[in-house]
Amino acid sequence: MRLLAVGVLVGLGATGCDDDEVDVPPVTQQNIVQVAQGNADFSVLVAAVTKADLATTLSGTGPFTVFAPNNAAFAKLAGGPLDAFSSAAKINAVTDANQIAALRGVLLYHVLGANVTAGDIAAGASTSTTARPASAPGVNDNSIYLTKAGNNVFINGGTRVVTADIDASNGTIHAIDNVLLPPSQTIAGIVQSSATASPAQFTLLLQALSRPAAQALLTTAAANTSNITVFAPTDAAFQAALTALNLQNVNQIPDATLVGILQKHIIGTGRVFSSDLAPGNVPTLNGNVTIAAAGNGFTVRGGSGTAANITAANILATNGVVHVIDQVLLP
Repeated sequence: MRLLAVGVLVGLGATGCDDDEVDVPPVTQQNIVQVAQGNADFSVLVAAVTKADLATTLSGTGPFTVFAPNNAAFAKLAGGPLDAFSSAAKINAVTDANQIAALRGVLLYHVLGANVTAGDIAAGASTSTTARPASAPGVNDNSIYLTKAGNNVFINGGTRVVTADIDASNGTIHAIDNVLLPPSQTIAGIVQSSATASPAQFTLLLQALSRPAAQALLTTAAANTSNITVFAPTDAAFQAALTALNLQNVNQIPDATLVGILQKHIIGTGRVFSSDLAPGNVPTLNGNVTIAAAGNGFTVRGGSGTAANITAANILATNGVVHVIDQVLLP
């Protein structure tokens, strides 16, 4: 009877499948957290996600897109205000509830509530709202700004996607080379805080914006509803311009001249990051400025005077973006 049973089973097996068919067990795809845990270059990110209590969320159904800073990106935070987040060991040692909440906010700024592959990102400039809650109604501190040129994708101007489309069961990971930091000030706030910092910067720009004739421009720079780009001259740039105009101080600049100069530094049509710039003319509130390539960056020229170098780019504000320049743009 045992021989007969074995024979029947063998016969059933022979008639149930072809000789060359192989049964392959189904592969269970890993979720975003599991994929990150399996990648040594995301070890700091995994420590951060764990500390911020986001592992369960990012293991959920989703879908999610995570712009994932690699370990080298986190290491760039060393020595700065966010030094506590620059390595896995430092993150693991954090116990302060406010620091943990800040870390959670930074991480959520890297997450989209949809599955977005590189192919889904539109060519040119686009905007996405992140999973980070806005800090207050009407404050835009939870959006990221994408620039796609060919196969290159940049975020907030200076951050590059270095590895795209790492697939997970609940979404997609894109590895990036910087930690994205949400903005915390308006453009006016950035100018004012820089003017009172040590060393101080933008003191002359603040003096110019504080003139009664420039009140409307200062209001725009302070409004949460604005969406502008400002080329911000350094104090040395303003001093050189005063010398060229044979003036001793900002208060000696005639009202109409002052307003015309300041308007030349403002693009009123949106955030233009360095990754959006290309050689050619760009309209400002007072005519065009001319953008030209210079090494790995760009210069900006007004109607007259010396072309300005962009010495620090992509300072993100809640209402726009600032590029620091070393010459005043003259109409």
